[in-house]
Amino acid sequence: MPGAIRQTLPVCVLVMAVSLMAMRLQAQESASGPRVAAVPQQAAGRPPLTPAEAAALDRLLAAWEQRSSAVQTWSCRFYKWEYNAWSPAGENGDRLAFSESSGELKYAAPDKGLYRVRESRQWNPEHRRYETIQGDTGEHWVCNGTSIYEFRHAERQLKETVLPPEMQGKAISDGPLPFVFGAKAETLKQRYAMRIITPQGVNDQVWLEAIPRWQADAANFSRVELILQARDLMPFAMQLYKPGGQDRDVYQFDPKTSLIDKGLDLIRDFSRPITPLGYTFVKEDLPASGPVQSSPQ
Repeated sequence: MPGAIRQTLPVCVLVMAVSLMAMRLQAQESASGPRVAAVPQQAAGRPPLTPAEAAALDRLLAAWEQRSSAVQTWSCRFYKWEYNAWSPAGENGDRLAFSESSGELKYAAPDKGLYRVRESRQWNPEHRRYETIQGDTGEHWVCNGTSIYEFRHAERQLKETVLPPEMQGKAISDGPLPFVFGAKAETLKQRYAMRIITPQGVNDQVWLEAIPRWQADAANFSRVELILQARDLMPFAMQLYKPGGQDRDVYQFDPKTSLIDKGLDLIRDFSRPITPLGYTFVKEDLPASGPVQSSPQ
């Protein structure tokens, strides 16, 4: 793990990628019947913000909204670490990553995205070392605004999930994880208990913590820690805690490969992928979601 992450985030996103995957899950859930309205939840164990803290958060979210709304395209290389029950213990007893991977992500406002893992290593407990996973087995998703394409390597399938009409052309920021691009300050505050948690002495980054207020969001994650670069409020890293709070995924975005509003071909990068040799193409049309119903307590 890069030293910067070791120093700034304890065993420390992929913001757009997680949103893209969450959008796919949301689309699948819409096929199961009427949707249940989210019920606000309290951020347990967190004291309320002081007036000064609330004012600082409002200023940051307003600036973040203005900056993110101006981004039309973005691409970069990312690094990912996964921590779970099978993670090994380090020499000092700290929990190490179970797997490490790197890849690329691409985004075009408001609804196009690509997420692809290029290289992966996984811990081998027998040999006590990380070993490279051979072959094209990493996650690979493409969204063109009307469909989400998923490479299912284990089944040797390329699956197209056609989004329901009400989700076609929908901004990625409207999905279950409305972070970074097109994020609206008021929407974020309604859905998440947020606070600035930048450590003392850190001047070139801004750290944010977000805890879901709604059950629907809590089903995707229990907490998110996001690091923005102070100079331009672009994402640098993210730590996403799974429901339960133990397992987590950590993402770092490589600023050296970050390209904003340049370098993307909207037709080539987000068109329907070619079905690889030996794979089967599968298409699924999801029905429109039903009416919203209240959730019982």
